[in-house]
Amino acid sequence: MNKKLSGCSIRRSRNMSSDEYSVLETIAASEPGGYLATIIDVTGSAYRKEGTMMYFSGDNQERGLLSGGCVEQDIVARIESWETGIASASVNYDMRSEDDLSWGQGVGCDGSITVLMEELDDKAMNNLKIVKNWLDNGLTVEHIKVLKEDLSSQASFFMNETGERVGNWEAFDLAAFPEKRLTPKNDGGYYFRQTFRAQPRLIIYGAGPDARPVADIAKKAGFHVIVADWRPALCNNKHFPDADMLVIGNPVELMEDFQAGSMDYIVIMTHHFQKDKELLNYLLEREYAFVGILGSKKRADRLLEQKTKPLWLHSPVGLGINAEGPEQIAISIAAQLIAVKNNKVRTLGLNG
Repeated sequence: MNKKLSGCSIRRSRNMSSDEYSVLETIAASEPGGYLATIIDVTGSAYRKEGTMMYFSGDNQERGLLSGGCVEQDIVARIESWETGIASASVNYDMRSEDDLSWGQGVGCDGSITVLMEELDDKAMNNLKIVKNWLDNGLTVEHIKVLKEDLSSQASFFMNETGERVGNWEAFDLAAFPEKRLTPKNDGGYYFRQTFRAQPRLIIYGAGPDARPVADIAKKAGFHVIVADWRPALCNNKHFPDADMLVIGNPVELMEDFQAGSMDYIVIMTHHFQKDKELLNYLLEREYAFVGILGSKKRADRLLEQKTKPLWLHSPVGLGINAEGPEQIAISIAAQLIAVKNNKVRTLGLNG
């Protein structure tokens, strides 16, 4: 069966990302005929963990990353060699040896990974598009893959937190299956559970030039980015082409419209003291995952006016890396957002 995915070398898509959402986003925009690779088991240490996905389209495009490159090339070769009737298979890559003939290839990996490769037919593509739509609506989605003893795919289903389901549904007790782990079935084979969570929402209030790299990096890091400002000349598609939403308006009114709450991330960077003060006074009456204020500690203290500083408020915003210039400051802010999102200890080099 001819399954030509590439030439002699892999041609990677321009904005390749390993984020699960970006993989689903690419699949939702693609035609049937692609392939999904998922790491379903890791022994020892590896570059990526269980649940990591990568998409291979039928026109030589890829989204995601499973390793440093060697695994991806082998997966392409295996898919191209599949015989008619094969829709899925798993392969184990042992990277614990530094022998050049092994999968470690001298990169110093100290583990092995098992990758499930699945052809995406019309039904599978449609199910994944539904999952992406659920995520866009802020819903968490549980996914169970039912695997045969050889770890090829037998069935799969998805269920969101409201109970809506697609796929080959069975009556499962999800609590019985650890997330991102292979669970043996009583009648042979395995279950693999994966949880997809909606992108965390980042609201950037202030659309000045220094907000542009923050929005860009945060978007690439997996945040749903909203840029808000009262100045249409700054808050527009020309300056923020990749933002998910651009909104013009008064800060307090916008926050009420957004219904921002404990799951949201907010960065205040208007360079306008009164606007910052108005917004901060509103925010201090509620609770959020993260609020960061751009500017010096002295300026932040003036904004607080001796009010108690909550744990979720970071001022000045950004990791303490002595950043200089808009790009470096944006990197420090994005790194802090990621650290908080990933439940890292807040005192690991954080400002404020």
